[in-house]
Formats: sequence, C-alpha cells, structure tokens
Amino acid sequence: MLEINDITVRFGGVIAVDGVSLEVADGSTLGLVGPNGSGKSTLLNALTGVVPATGTAALDGRPLPLGRPRRTRRAGLARTFQTPQNFEELSCIDNVLLADGDRAYTGLAGAWLVRPLMWRSERQRWQRALEMLRLVGLVEAAELPASLLSYGQQRMLELARSLVGDPQILLLDEPSAGLNAVETEELSRILGEVRGRGVALVIVDHKIDFIDSLCDTIVVLQLGRVVAAGPPETVWKDPLVVEAYLGTT
Repeated sequence: MLEINDITVRFGGVIAVDGVSLEVADGSTLGLVGPNGSGKSTLLNALTGVVPATGTAALDGRPLPLGRPRRTRRAGLARTFQTPQNFEELSCIDNVLLADGDRAYTGLAGAWLVRPLMWRSERQRWQRALEMLRLVGLVEAAELPASLLSYGQQRMLELARSLVGDPQILLLDEPSAGLNAVETEELSRILGEVRGRGVALVIVDHKIDFIDSLCDTIVVLQLGRVVAAGPPETVWKDPLVVEAYLGTT
C-alpha cells in the first residue's frame, strides 16, 4: 500500500499542493482529477522527486525518500509523463533496456570474471524488454528507432519503459492525452492487464469515461487540496466536485 501524508509543494509564495494525504491499496487503481492548475501533476512530481516537497510517503510501511528519484524508483514507484520521455535516436528495444535498472553484471569486471552470469543476466533483461514491448503491442517494432513511431506508439513505448523495472505502483500523467478513441480503448485494455499483474495504478487524466472505466477510487483536487474522494458513482454527485470540477449551471 502507498500512503502519503500532508504532501505540500511550494513554488515561492505559491502553494501548488496543499497538505494532500491519500492511500493506494495494493492492486487498486486511483484516479486523480481536477481543473487545470489543481496540483495533479505536481503531486506526481513530488512523489517521484522531480520537485521538492514536504510531508511523508511510505510503500508497504517503508519510507519513500522524497526528492530522490533513483531511490524512489528502486523502492517500487515508476511513472510516465504528460509528454513521452523516450530517446528517439535509439531503437524501441534499447529504450526499454535502458530503463531496466538491473545491471548487476555489466562492465569490465563482469565481462572478465563472471562472463556466464553476465550473459545470463543480459538474456533475462532482453526477455523482460521484449515482454514489455509485446504487452504494449510494439514487439514487431523492437528494432525500429523510436523516432519512427506515431504519437500513440510513443506513449506505449514509454509505458513499456516504466513497467520493465517491475514497479509496485505506477503513476500515469495524462496517459490518454492525444490518443483517439480506438487508441484510448486499447490503452484501457493494456492498463487492465497491467493491474491484473498486481501493479497498482494512479492515473491523472481529463477523460472522465476513461477514468471511470478503470478506477476504484477517484480523488478530486482543487487549488492543491483534496475536495472529494470515493468511488466514481458517488464522487461525481458531490456538490463540491460539481462546483469545482464540472462547473455549475
């Protein structure tokens, strides 16, 4: 379980995230929604060390080191970004391999002293990378440069890169942005399979149907604060949500 308590992010005199606390149960999916500027992406950035923050976070009772991206990833937290962060000059398979942090037998020492273990480790890394590309429908494009992929495929490649490290919690920042209806439906199917593998999801997105189809719990932010939380069928009826997110008539 991911537990965050009193997470606050300040940019000078502006409070972008104001004392947010929430829980994400193992294997569950939480949707994080709200108007533009409500602090959704900033909260993900705080949890993954992209921006400094105060407060505490823990995964299965183990403290997550805020402000330390590498240690956060090793602890079991991975993410995608609003704009896919791939290396376009590299092949798809190399992009995924680069995101795999298991390099126990790489380097000159591994090549000279424990070569059989090095080759075994490398075969396992390639198998994991190909499995992730297969999951997102890109295994046939494994040797192609990422620059040749469509925008939707770029998003799928970043998803494969985020999953290759076998995270316990995956944070997705507007994963359906820029996707058409068919691509969004396929993304929903893939994320359902990811969840079936035991990975908990935290999804920031503006497509309400997409969020509702995937999420057990929805948390609504306004001006950096939580204004409502609960299952989709009750959250959207909350008067504060209608006023803050959907608007009033």
